[in-house]
Amino acid sequence: MSEWLPLTLAVLLIGFIAGAFWISHRRVMSLKTWRLYLSNLHSPKAMIRDKDGSILYANRSFVRLFSVDTSDDMYRICGEREQRTITALLASRTWPHPFIEMTTDFRSTSKSCNTRYARFSGLPVWCGGQRVWIVSLEPKSDTVYSEPFSDNDSQIFRSVINSLAELICFQDKDGHVVGSNLAFDRFWKGRENEGLMFSEQDDPRGRRTQQSWTTNPIGDSCLLETSQTPLLDDDNRVFGTLSISHDVTNWYMMRQSLEREIEARQEVEQQLKKHSNVLTSIFKASVDPIGIYNRDYEFLGGNAAFAEAMGASHDNLEGERADDVMEPEALAQHRAIDEPVLRDGKTIKYEDLVMKRDGSQVWYELTKTQFRDPTDDTIGVLVIARDVTERKATQQQLADAIMELEELSFVDGLTKVANRRSFDEQLVKMWHAHIRDQEPLSLIFCDIDYFKPYNDNYGHQEGDKALRQVADVFQRVIRRPLDAVARYGGEEFAILLPNTNAEGAHVVAQNIARELAAAAIPHAYSTVHEDLTLSQGIATVYPRAGQDYGDLVSLADKALYSAKHAGRNQIAVSSKSAEPTCQPQPA
Repeated sequence: MSEWLPLTLAVLLIGFIAGAFWISHRRVMSLKTWRLYLSNLHSPKAMIRDKDGSILYANRSFVRLFSVDTSDDMYRICGEREQRTITALLASRTWPHPFIEMTTDFRSTSKSCNTRYARFSGLPVWCGGQRVWIVSLEPKSDTVYSEPFSDNDSQIFRSVINSLAELICFQDKDGHVVGSNLAFDRFWKGRENEGLMFSEQDDPRGRRTQQSWTTNPIGDSCLLETSQTPLLDDDNRVFGTLSISHDVTNWYMMRQSLEREIEARQEVEQQLKKHSNVLTSIFKASVDPIGIYNRDYEFLGGNAAFAEAMGASHDNLEGERADDVMEPEALAQHRAIDEPVLRDGKTIKYEDLVMKRDGSQVWYELTKTQFRDPTDDTIGVLVIARDVTERKATQQQLADAIMELEELSFVDGLTKVANRRSFDEQLVKMWHAHIRDQEPLSLIFCDIDYFKPYNDNYGHQEGDKALRQVADVFQRVIRRPLDAVARYGGEEFAILLPNTNAEGAHVVAQNIARELAAAAIPHAYSTVHEDLTLSQGIATVYPRAGQDYGDLVSLADKALYSAKHAGRNQIAVSSKSAEPTCQPQPA
């Protein structure tokens, strides 16, 4: 083969190989392959694009010898003079004609008066659909660098051809095989004639391509696609052919799979089309809102009730974006709720209050589920809503009734202050809280003086009215949030004062007496005053762990007894260490 393929023919063959690859399969020997090959050479080599002179790759010898900047995976000769020199050398060359010549070594002319020379050679190749020069610029010296590129080009071309996975075969004009690569030899070992896809009678002048099924060396069926390109000499005469075969089995199987997928998709689309009218009828007939939108919040469908629930001014939302229809605050709320639906496929249920176009408000129970379009895998949200306004109204009525019952169970029906049950619960809570905080807790027991004669002479209706008036006095005086007023029984009331010492409780009792005196509720049948009066007993305790809250009640009851025994209309203060002391109430 080397006898009739000189350097020019070898370059031409490589050009044909690259051209056939690019034309037939939109591929050539890649930059990655060239880089791998050139990186293993000791001589300085670089790949320079013919179009603009930019360096696509330079091996380490070239980088070191000519100070090439390789930052950001780019190759650039640092010296401007050196760059201009290489550009000028290539500008005088015509691609695809290889060359080799001696030229001035531009690296040394500026530093020494002795002129040195370098060997400048170039090989034209196709790489990634681009015309590229593989250049070698070596100093003419006994350095560590190898011989110039052109001196061992035959070995280089054989290495390049043998590194290809495609099956490559050269035939002369009579159809005899004059060369092949290792991939061809391994694949067709023992059956070389089978590898010649085209007969000798076929006109070799035109480029031909065919596919054929065969078996690979391990016996598996495979589909080979073979392209044959004529080789022309300088006089445009055919002196041989280049055949390139590659395994397209995977491509063929992929195409078959794609065709089956397309058929399946068409079948799905037909089924969807059949159900389209049914779904449309369901959408229109449903009084409940039903709608679909994708993850970009573009509405894909929905009925009129859904459009109204979304706040739209018209009934058909298909093709519209939520940004153009909904209020920003409402849309932001939907986006937050939809996030786990779109991300995790969760089903979300919640209730929402919506204002309709006529101004009325409707409660909806919404169910949001992720849907996936089988034709293009589009993800979105399916919304089904139900009007639960009546149910919400019933629930509210029930809640109101429960609250009313609870209020009745803890509030005295006549005076509207807390009842005895509520007082006992609040006393227990305050007792434990004051044990923890070590703060004083005060209790005032109040009893209306001579209330039985009042009832007997004024009547029970007036008696009930008097009880309500006294309770109003307590409510006006006792204003702190945690203070509690309760009807303890009959005409007796209890007042709990948290975080209040005996002096503070006495001030409260005096204020109550003044406020009641200002109310001037007539009581002609009282022996202590012409108006209604109170007897008040005060007890203050610092609760301790293990102590019973009944001690506080007992002390307050004892103080009230002392106030009554002292002549009524009195304020008595009691403690565990001394007898209660009484004071007349202020007028």
